[in-house]
Order: sequence, then structure tokens, then C-alpha cells
Amino acid sequence: NYLRALRTKPFMLLAGISGTGKSRIVRELAFKSCPEYMRDKDGTTPGNYLMIEVKPNWHDSTEILGYYSSIAKKYQYTKFIRFAVKATLHPEVPFFVCLDEMNLAPVEQYFAEFLSVLETRKKVGDKVNTGILVEAKYMKGLKEDWNDDEELKWDDDQPLTLPDNLFVIGTVNMDDTTHQFSRKVIDRAMTIEMNGGNLADIFSDKD
Repeated sequence: NYLRALRTKPFMLLAGISGTGKSRIVRELAFKSCPEYMRDKDGTTPGNYLMIEVKPNWHDSTEILGYYSSIAKKYQYTKFIRFAVKATLHPEVPFFVCLDEMNLAPVEQYFAEFLSVLETRKKVGDKVNTGILVEAKYMKGLKEDWNDDEELKWDDDQPLTLPDNLFVIGTVNMDDTTHQFSRKVIDRAMTIEMNGGNLADIFSDKD
């Protein structure tokens, strides 16, 4: 079910009460699909996996997509951006991002740009093309900030789009400490409900 959902749309929500193993599922999907050369020496962390802990004070896309700093005179790249670049460099490997406790902050605010680009996906030949996540003029400085062991092969005029092999999975806890989802988010996601909750309740103000 997880794989079928992700192949249909690369954005999925795992909803349920805390402790049902939602984030563990994402990590295991990465482990099972990670080639040997991307694993660390201990074999504990797959190189195709990224955990991002959502904070309650996220109200715009800077924590996900970064921003241009007028003070530093350069673009501030996030873990998500660097991971998306790595996925672009390895199109044969599936990459998994786990947005842990995704609805601790208003999703439609900090994830708006991603959701818009997600809707631009269009298959052209054997590739799936999308709109731009980060413009080419902001990607020029990435080579200077690149701290990965792998050499960065990125053209100066190449913008960052959404890689076809990048899958974003958000874990959703349904309790009084979290935000409701807008219809915009739900319409763009595949959802799987874990035991102990009903995703429809997240639209209700009832106890």
C-alpha cells in the first residue's frame, strides 16, 4: 500500500496516534532501497533518508526551501534543498524525506511552494518534469557551500526542480496540540491512517 501510494503521488501522510511507528516506516523504506555505497560504515543510517523535525513556529517556506540573505549576500540552503540536490544527482535511487509531526505548524503556510510545484508534475517521455523549487540564480552558490563527500556536478544555469525519485512523507499526530489540515493539503496528498484515529476528525472542532 505504501509503495503504490508513493508511485501515484510522491507526497504521503501517515496519520495516527503517537507511538504507532509512523516515522519508523519511512526509515525502513529508505533502508530497504538504499544501495551499499550510500550507507554509513556502521550501517545504521541510509544515505537516501532525511528526517526533518517540524517546529511549531514555522509559518513560511524558509525552513524548507531556504532564502536569500541580504546581509550575507548569498542563499541560505536548508537540509531539504541539499537532499533534493543529492536526489537529483542519483536518479536511480529513491530518496525519502520524513517530515516528523508535520502538523505541529500550519502546513499550508510553510509547505505552500512545495505543494504548488507538486501540482506541476508532468511526464515527458521517460521523465517527470516539474516547476522550479529554487531558481538557477540562487543555485549558483551551492558549490561553495557543498560539504558532501561527493563532488557536486551542477550547472550554473540549472534551477532546482522536484526530483522524480524524491518522496516526502509526513507523520501526523491527531491530538489537541496540532493544527488542522486545509483541504489544499489533503487534496495533494496520499493518506494512510494508522490505528487509533480517523483523519476526518482533523477537520472537526469537536472533542
